[in-house]
Amino acid sequence: MSAPEKLNIESAQIPVIVIVGPTASGKTALSLKLAEKLPVEIVACDSRTIYRRMDIGTAKPSAKEQLLVRHHLLDVADVDQVYTAANYKEEATKAIDDIRARGKYPIVCGGTGLYARALLEGFSIPAVAPNIELRNQLNALAEEQGNNFLFEKLQALDTVTAQRVNPNDRFRVVRAIEVSLALGKPFSEAATKNAPPYPTIWIGMGVKERQYIKGLIEHRFDEQVNAGLMDEVRGLLADYGQTRALLNAVPYKEAIAYLAGEISIEQARELSLIHNYQLARRQLMWFRTNERINWFMVDTESRENIFSDVLNLIFKFHQSI
Repeated sequence: MSAPEKLNIESAQIPVIVIVGPTASGKTALSLKLAEKLPVEIVACDSRTIYRRMDIGTAKPSAKEQLLVRHHLLDVADVDQVYTAANYKEEATKAIDDIRARGKYPIVCGGTGLYARALLEGFSIPAVAPNIELRNQLNALAEEQGNNFLFEKLQALDTVTAQRVNPNDRFRVVRAIEVSLALGKPFSEAATKNAPPYPTIWIGMGVKERQYIKGLIEHRFDEQVNAGLMDEVRGLLADYGQTRALLNAVPYKEAIAYLAGEISIEQARELSLIHNYQLARRQLMWFRTNERINWFMVDTESRENIFSDVLNLIFKFHQSI
């Protein structure tokens, strides 16, 4: 049984197919496989692939893969620009509406939970203009007192958001403090939840044994180094310096430390593996809270079976309308 290759339904009823899960779990591969059978376009849902020239270290779909199927929300910002979840929601919504209006399936594919939530779960983020003076003050505090000192300030302002943010992700900690102070109430209270804007089919790429993800992450890092990761980082540093986008992204921050002579290549590799595995754990925990996700275990199920089962889910959606 397979899903219909031509849509005979109103554009308002065309589902958004969402493929989420931890880093290196095979999300991009599944989206490209679906493109062989269905009229789709892919909307990236990744807070790193939005940046131009961050290609190898983000495992961005290759130029050849992007020729096979149209991709949206890749390469939309330079690495010295601030790009927020609100920016992503606005641009991705436009892309999805356009894709559905042309009778195609949008596939939202990626591992950034905040982006997926803002875009597809009716999560409304308040628009607050950047306060550069406050940001400079908060960053100076973090430099003097450490990231944990700043994180404790966020905990005092908004315990809910603090539970969702990595204490060392200084940009997001600063932004949460900035928004809370500007609104006069916790950011988590200002963010509202509305009805989901689209019919969606949620696909989760999970694992039964997390050691499997460790192996995938290790293999990916070695491939990235062999593909020219260090040259990519050298070029970005030469043109932009050590921007927030680079310093907050694995394996870029580790590559920067290696190129500065602060650590060895072996240490850069080990730190990259540790930090990417921590990222994978956070992604799994984030998406596990979404009860609508249909989970597939990539370490115990064959990729062909997952592909077939996803097609059947799409077929069943069409039968239900």
